[in-house]
Amino acid sequence: MRISKQIVGVAALFLCCLFSQSAKATFFGEVKTGLQNVADDKYGYSLFVPTDYTRERHWPLVMALHNSGDRGENYMQTWTEAAKKYGVIIFCPTYEEPRGGVPFDHDNRLIQLKREIQNQYEIDPNRVLITGFGGGGHYAFYLGLRYPKEFSAIASIGDATKGSLKKLFTFSYAEVNQLPILILVDEKSEIVASPESTDELKRLRSQGYLVETVEAKNSSDLKNPNTNSYLLEWFQQVSAERETGFQRRSFSIKQEFYEWVDNLLQNR
Repeated sequence: MRISKQIVGVAALFLCCLFSQSAKATFFGEVKTGLQNVADDKYGYSLFVPTDYTRERHWPLVMALHNSGDRGENYMQTWTEAAKKYGVIIFCPTYEEPRGGVPFDHDNRLIQLKREIQNQYEIDPNRVLITGFGGGGHYAFYLGLRYPKEFSAIASIGDATKGSLKKLFTFSYAEVNQLPILILVDEKSEIVASPESTDELKRLRSQGYLVETVEAKNSSDLKNPNTNSYLLEWFQQVSAERETGFQRRSFSIKQEFYEWVDNLLQNR
């Protein structure tokens, strides 16, 4: 019995549509909402998903790194109210602070966990913020610079440019990989007073990065949960501006070459 070419064509089209839709999300189980503390390895992580989560829209994701010596479940407590208010998914992993040498094993674990969350939930890849407090702010700053394709903005509370990972900062040449940066500090911070830190920020800006620094009057203000609301408001704004900028973007040969160079440097 012969099957007409028309039927074969329709079947092929149906399968094509089916696979294109299913390829979007690779997790088929029942998704959990609310606060989750997951102990899948010796460190574990905390995840908060708003209770009104739905697969009908794409959600922003915030990867928030705790201060040195703390844990993800503790840092998560400062984020849940802001997450509910602004409708974002918060990922707070517990991690071991990289001490000297090469931190790539730590990096790979965090990025792999982030990707697993992106496979389970409908995450907007153009709205993924990497942030952190204190030592976590320095690590977040490093991760955002070194792996810009994983994130869309960087926000550091406290230590940003100060720390052992400074020697591993990777600055991008391509505009698409130059993430917007927000640094929150107090008036006594070395970023404000240190010529070395000031020069580092000047260097970033001279290469095309959008870097904003905001000074708090007291260091205690940086620990206030309202600070996280401020971060999310900033993130909403720069995400919208960045998206508009990319819509107007011209793909010049120069920029394509810069992206190629970035790929070489980030994969070395």
